[in-house]
Amino acid sequence: MLIKKYVEIADLVLSDIDTHRWKERLPGIHVLAKYYDVAPATISKAVKILAQRGIVTIQGTRGVFISNKCSVRPKYGVIGEIGLVHRHGDDKELQTIESEAARHKLKVLTIGTSVGLANASPLFYTQLPVDGLIFTNSTLRKPIIELLRHTGTPFVSTNRIYDVEGVDWVDFDVPGIVNEALLKLSRLGHNRIAFIGFKQTITGLYNELKKIHHMFCKENKVSAESLWYETTTSTNFWYLHGENYCQIYGVQSCEALMNQNHPPTAAIILGDSIAEGFCESLLKITKLTLPENFPIITFCITDSQASTRYYGKIVLPSIERHVKAMKILLNKMKSNHVLPPVQILMQMQINT
Repeated sequence: MLIKKYVEIADLVLSDIDTHRWKERLPGIHVLAKYYDVAPATISKAVKILAQRGIVTIQGTRGVFISNKCSVRPKYGVIGEIGLVHRHGDDKELQTIESEAARHKLKVLTIGTSVGLANASPLFYTQLPVDGLIFTNSTLRKPIIELLRHTGTPFVSTNRIYDVEGVDWVDFDVPGIVNEALLKLSRLGHNRIAFIGFKQTITGLYNELKKIHHMFCKENKVSAESLWYETTTSTNFWYLHGENYCQIYGVQSCEALMNQNHPPTAAIILGDSIAEGFCESLLKITKLTLPENFPIITFCITDSQASTRYYGKIVLPSIERHVKAMKILLNKMKSNHVLPPVQILMQMQINT
């Protein structure tokens, strides 16, 4: 089997990076094309491959920067965990991370940072006294990734990264299961299916879910806009309503959707607490019975949290996700060179 030229060039560039011919950043595309005696388009494809492997980071007009090797960093015996401290009911997840770290004689530093700090001061993460970082919410942004690579800090995300190539991550296949849920409800005879959740701060996921729902509605000749409910982020709504914010959001979504001229006849709800509020409101303002007259498929953390009023539930194996992410991070921390990226989409099923 013939190897494409740009793959060969990618390997040559990598070899020259390893022998320190290229340091910190690569020369421009035309300089590299002349050096390797190939067309600029071939160099562009080769650089893209290196970005997909996490070897380099493409920073727009600034150029292409080489990821540093983690062996140059001091060792602290500490893993930094970003995000879980902000979320309710995540003690088991934190304990899992701590347990995985302890098996390797490492401590865990939990850090709850705001999105504002993450966006305004990405350098903060590179200055932490840690050997590696696990990002457990959506604070991981492109500027942070670029700086972590530049300083050689190993990191992994428990959310899929859409806007930077070559990042290690573990996530649930939410788009896949949402598509399956739409089809399952459709087979029950429903085409006006509401999608209810908080506004996603992970833009790539938000766009993918909205596209899936929009295409379904288009095929069934119904208005997608009238069936898609997201008004604010979970953080903003929590600030306004406090501890019961999810139930309140569920009540508000039900009132808004069911008071339309053409209300939905089924729903997919991103969160069982939101679904509980939706169900309570639905039973008050309609004569429908659940789940017979209005099937709901919802996401929940554990089986025990799921109400029998739902037609189906999708359990998110969050503990397993963190275990997988920790294994990736620990492997990166042990290595003295840049490893190929590991990206895992965890499959789920609808329990009816």
